[in-house]
Order: sequence, then structure tokens, then C-alpha cells
Amino acid sequence: MKSSTNILAGAVLGMAVGTSAHALDLRGLLDARIVAADARHGWTRDGLGKMRYDQASDGIRLGQAFVRADGEPLDAVTVSVVLSAADDRHGALDVNEAWIGWNPLPAGPWKTRVKAGAFFPATSLEIDYDSVGWTPVRTVSSSALNSWIGEELRTKGIEFNLSRRGRFAGSPHDVGFTVALFNGNDPAGTLIAWRGWAISDRISGLSEPLRLADLPVYRPDGAIAKQSRTIHLFREIDGRAGYYAGAQYAYGERLEAAVLHYDNRGDPLIVKNGQYSWTTRFDHLSLRLRPGGGWELAMQAMQGSTVMGRAAVRLDYGAWYLLASHPLGGGTAALRYDRFRAREDDILPSDPNGEDGSAWALAYSYRINDALSLVAEALLVRSTRPARALVGENPRLTERGVTAALRWQF
Repeated sequence: MKSSTNILAGAVLGMAVGTSAHALDLRGLLDARIVAADARHGWTRDGLGKMRYDQASDGIRLGQAFVRADGEPLDAVTVSVVLSAADDRHGALDVNEAWIGWNPLPAGPWKTRVKAGAFFPATSLEIDYDSVGWTPVRTVSSSALNSWIGEELRTKGIEFNLSRRGRFAGSPHDVGFTVALFNGNDPAGTLIAWRGWAISDRISGLSEPLRLADLPVYRPDGAIAKQSRTIHLFREIDGRAGYYAGAQYAYGERLEAAVLHYDNRGDPLIVKNGQYSWTTRFDHLSLRLRPGGGWELAMQAMQGSTVMGRAAVRLDYGAWYLLASHPLGGGTAALRYDRFRAREDDILPSDPNGEDGSAWALAYSYRINDALSLVAEALLVRSTRPARALVGENPRLTERGVTAALRWQF
């Protein structure tokens, strides 16, 4: 997996660097932050907490570092590679995205776009997809829904988008349709089942392994001993392609709406090298409103299911959030409310995977100049997860954290 990822990134980067100097665009983002949190055992240290940072994380941290290369080797052909690092990642540097795009000039209001490679599905309203890295704009953390997408989902395949731009037809209405085929996301569902939802801005690298909490079910004497405690999120296991399909609508600058259906078509009976294939599906809805007066309202909701083995794990899961933002004192204030849950119906009652939780995030972002911005956030997460008792933790947790992030974009 790591070698194939490196080959893909190297090929795309070679195409980008091989373009003429005026067509090559190199950008970067460095996010240094001060963190104070009261959580006892966060999930990045093999625990079952919901926040990226805990008591052992207090102080100055490297939240994110990105380098992005964009090139245009041919007319209507673009290439992009995004590399990233963080101080709680396994390995100093990894690939986030590496893709080739074809964007032919439209002859009318209809526009075609094709992407091939490894990239995020365009589902998040918290992320600026044209920025250097997959980073929230209004807050430090992402919602539970988008945290999971950033950690466990990546399109490694081809995406086709057809859109009709209303302004070229004298209309305020824009519509679009997207379909994609991909592989390499067979383990998707593992985190939802054994780690659960999280509130974080941590992004998984394409070749990065993640370590689960020390739950009894996948110990050598556990009920699912073939499952490794270390998971490789983007491996292809069963040789079957997954897909997603969606539609988008916009009314001028005031309204954006989108729906998406995702299905990795994983065969839950296949296991290779300690990694199971999971059958993971979900439906997704997003809505953004700009009613005027500087207000922006955003909402996303997800409802899905995942199955591994012969119902050794079977979960229905869901999450949604509401985010409101408004200019304030030269910057932007934002308030986000999250809800998330998981309900199990499997054959292993000794391996509880259900949970319920909610979170509040209050943030303020301020652009100092063209290169520097400051984002401060207070985060409160409440959750109940019975599996915590299996590793000596309290099933009910209230976690709090305050983060101030200085972002330098170059």
C-alpha cells in the first residue's frame, strides 16, 4: 500500500514539476497552536476519548503542516499533490491527496470536470477545497461528521462531475451531478465501530497506520483475533470497486444544497493481513444558507450502516451538526452544535460498539494579513460509550479544551 501510494504521488508530482515555471504553483500552510485540555486519555494515544488533545497534549503543538503543488502540464489538464505532517502522526510526512484533473472549456452553460487519483470526496461545508490543505475555515476542529471523513474516507479512483452554471443561461439556478468509482477504502467503518466518532482536525495520511484502543475483542484470545489492533484505512482488500453518486443545487450566493449516497461495496467476509473489509454505506445531506446581514448557516447530516464478518459487528450510525457564523470586530465568530450516535445489532454482546454524544464549539477567526490568521476555539464534548469500561475508563465523559492556532500560509 505504501509503495503504491508513493508511486501515485510521485507520478502526479512529476507531472506538476514538469510543467513550465509560470504554470507551477507551490503553496504551504503551517498551523502552530497552544492547547489546554482536560481529557484523560484521548484517542490519538490509544484511548476512547473524543478529542484530539488530552491532558498529556497541553502546550505548544504542530497542528498541521501542508505543502501543495499544482501544475498545468496541458491545456485543461491540472495536477495536484498535497503533503502533510503533524506532531501526532505516525511518520514525518505523508501524502493526503494526489490527483489529475481534466477541466475542458465549456461551449455553453454545461461544464464537465473529471478527477483521477486520490482525493477527498467534496462533501464538507467546513472546508475550503481550494485552500492548501483540508482544514476547517471557521473553527479549529471539524464536526464529528467531517472529522470522520478526514480520517477514514478517501477517493482512490475517478470522479465525474457535470454541472450547469445558471449565470451563463441567464438564470440564478446552478445544478450539478457527481458519480465516482474507487477502491482502497475497504476498512472504512473500523473507526466508527471501535473508536467511535471524534471531534478533531486530524487528517490521516494515505499510508499512515492508526492504532486502536486495547479492546479485548481483537486481542490474541479475543472473538475477532484475526483483526489487527493497527489499521490501514486505505487498503484494497476484496478487489471490488465502491462508488458514490450525488447531486448539487445552488441559488445564487444565498443557498447551496447537496445529497450524496456512498457505498464501498466491501465484502465483510474477507480479511487479509489483519485487515477486514467492511460493508459501509451512508446517505449525506448538506445545506448552506446566507440569509443576509453577514450571516452564514451550515448544516450537514449523515445516516449509514456498517457490517464486518458474519454480523460480528453491525452498526447503524448517524451524525449531524449546525454551524452559524457572523462577522465580528474585524474577524468572524462561529458557533457549532454536534450530535452523533451509533446503534449496534450484532452477535457479540461482549464487544459493545454503541454510543451517544454531543459537542459545542465556539470559535473566533481573525485574518492578521494576507499570510497570517488566528483561530481560537473552546470545545466541549459529552459522550457515553459502554466499551470504555472494558479498558478501565468511565463510560460517560465530559471533555473540554481550548486551542489558539496561528496559521501561516505561504
